[in-house]
Amino acid sequence: MREVRGAFPVAVASNDPHSHLLAGLRSTGLDDVENPKPSPDRYLRACELLGVAATRASALEDSPPGVAAARAAGLFVIGIPSVPAIELAADVVAESLGDPRVREALDLDETAES
Repeated sequence: MREVRGAFPVAVASNDPHSHLLAGLRSTGLDDVENPKPSPDRYLRACELLGVAATRASALEDSPPGVAAARAAGLFVIGIPSVPAIELAADVVAESLGDPRVREALDLDETAES
């Protein structure tokens, strides 16, 4: 989903320890909040930093606490389970980012290269 790059402001709202995130996000800068998911704090702070209203934002989530956090913050939630049998109460649930339902939810042109 390379077409998302540059098309939308993007933030990472993760419960992973900083040591795990630093390897992949070293150049982006990190901001921390006190309460982990399922608190909406991480999503609310990410939206604040991006200058985007939570009601105009989408979350890609792989776990029930993450879906709960994004929903509590007011985001549209796309669930892609990290474990196949896991149930996610997301607005859209798909098996991968390449699923047409994800592309449609993000309003990505069907003809764009993924």
